[in-house]
Amino acid sequence: MSLTSLEFWAKVISQIDQVKQHQLQEMRDHVCIGMPPSLRGMIWQVLSKSRHNIDMVELEYRELLNGVSPHEKIIQRDLARTFPTHTFFRQRDGDGQEMLFNVIKAYSLYDPQVGYCQGLPFIVGCLLLHMPDEAAFCVLVNLMNNYGLRGHFTPKMELLHERLFQYEELLMRHLPQVHRHLDAQGVRPTMYASQWFLTLFSYRCPLNLVFRVFDMVFTEGTSVILNVALAFMKKNLETLLSLEFEGLLAFLGCDIFDAYQNVPSEFVKDAFAFHILPRDLAKLSKRYMNKATQDAKMQDKEDYLKNENYELSQQAKKLEKSFAILDQEHRATARQVIDSKMAMATASDNNQKLRHEISQLEQQIEQACKDMESRQHDQVNHFAQENAQLVQQNAQLEIRLADIEATLIDFKLKYAQSENEYEQMKNRLGQIRKISG
Repeated sequence: MSLTSLEFWAKVISQIDQVKQHQLQEMRDHVCIGMPPSLRGMIWQVLSKSRHNIDMVELEYRELLNGVSPHEKIIQRDLARTFPTHTFFRQRDGDGQEMLFNVIKAYSLYDPQVGYCQGLPFIVGCLLLHMPDEAAFCVLVNLMNNYGLRGHFTPKMELLHERLFQYEELLMRHLPQVHRHLDAQGVRPTMYASQWFLTLFSYRCPLNLVFRVFDMVFTEGTSVILNVALAFMKKNLETLLSLEFEGLLAFLGCDIFDAYQNVPSEFVKDAFAFHILPRDLAKLSKRYMNKATQDAKMQDKEDYLKNENYELSQQAKKLEKSFAILDQEHRATARQVIDSKMAMATASDNNQKLRHEISQLEQQIEQACKDMESRQHDQVNHFAQENAQLVQQNAQLEIRLADIEATLIDFKLKYAQSENEYEQMKNRLGQIRKISG
């Protein structure tokens, strides 16, 4: 690092307002060369103006550390995933992880709306590699509030979506071949650039390049990440055009950064080579807002239709449930009908059998009646014959009785004649009476 460069950055630290007013292009040139590593942390603090109220913010930071964040468990879980190969953060419960946890926890309490979002640990980690945790917290607060980075982490991530929209439009304008190819392969900026912008490229990019990205962000503002993204895409244009969907996603997620790893100054120059005017970004922002408004209306309509669909689906489920119950009842009724029909068939068979038996019994009764009538007729005839015989016998007996009576008269007349004859007649008469009786 030349003495001139050191002197320039020393002037930045001591006279930042004057440098920004009169030496902005010179500062950009020195950013291309690179900030002195030993001064980088202080330069970032000066550029972000975090030292203006550092005492007050540091005091608030220490007070926040005494609080309890609802995000502590998930923050603790993500610590080991932040720069896991770097010696400063590698050791579990080491100084690096402890400071990282403290800064992120304090910010989650400082800004409850943002709370904790994955991506923050990488930004905080880069700051901690250049300054103490109190200073890192102050710089983070200014990055979020004064540089607009907070919009990347709010619940709806409004600024992140705006940046992605701007990036896609700029990619279409500056690298139309790449844009057409990615679009044809179905690779959207949300699939790879969201991670870039959320972490300021610190997730997979080599740290020497990441520090250069932070240099540009602190000097130019967060919109410079669009320049950085375009620089990476242009540098790897031929490779990108040769890959298809899965290969593109893998390359954009990691290998795309390797082309600049050994030439960080070239990387910064290439990023600055894209001239993106503030008014162009403002126009793109306006277009995005119009699109977002339309999308919101469509989303409201879609939400309404989803609610309608949900209610209809609930009604359909209720109807299906009712139908299932009715179907079960129908099946039960059908089974009852079948059982009833079977019972009726059985009863019909039994009825037929009973009718047949009744018919047989009727025939038997009829025959019995006939037989009885026949027997009665025969008996009547027999009794009639016997009666006729008895009548005849009675007539004969009457005749005989008459004769006997005549004889008796004779006997009476002759009684006097003979007692012996009387006794004989009396005995005979007794025999006759016995016969007639």
